[in-house]
Amino acid sequence: MKSYVLIIIVMLSSCSMNHHLTKAVKKGYKVEMVTKEVRLIDTLTINGKESIIERLVKVDCPEPAIETKWKTRFDLRRFNDSLKHYRQIYSDSLDNALKTLKQQKKNDRVNNKLTKKLAKYNKQIQNTAKRQENKRSLWWLWLIIGFALNFIFKFILRFYGIIK
Repeated sequence: MKSYVLIIIVMLSSCSMNHHLTKAVKKGYKVEMVTKEVRLIDTLTINGKESIIERLVKVDCPEPAIETKWKTRFDLRRFNDSLKHYRQIYSDSLDNALKTLKQQKKNDRVNNKLTKKLAKYNKQIQNTAKRQENKRSLWWLWLIIGFALNFIFKFILRFYGIIK
C-alpha cells in the first residue's frame, strides 16, 4: 500500500514534458516541421470479400534539427579562423586603436592621481590655515588677567583680615 502511495506522489510531483521542452529550447534546441508522405494500407472485408486499399497521406512530423559535436567543432574552428584572418587584415588599425586606448587610460590614471594629490594639498593648506588661526589666540592676555585676579583676591582677603 505504501509503495503505491509513493509511486503516485512521485508521478504527481515529477516534471512535465513542457518543462523539459522549454528548457531545451532555451539552450538552442530546434524542431522543424517536415512533411512526409506515408503509405497506408487498409484491409476491408465486405460481404466476405477482402479488399486491400492503399493510399498516400501527407503528414507533418516534428523532427529535431540535430547538430553533432563534430559539426559544432568544425563551425567554431572555421569561425575562429575567419576571425584570425580579419585580425591579420586589420592588425595595424587594431594595434593603433589599442595603443590610443592604452594611452587614454594612462592619461586618465595620471589625471586622477594629479587631482587626488591636488585635493590632498588643498586640504593640507586649509588645515595649516586653521592651525595658524588657532595660534593667534590671546593666551598672554589670559595670563595677565590671572595674575591680576590673584593680586586682587589677596588684597581683598588681607583687607578683611582673613589672611595676615
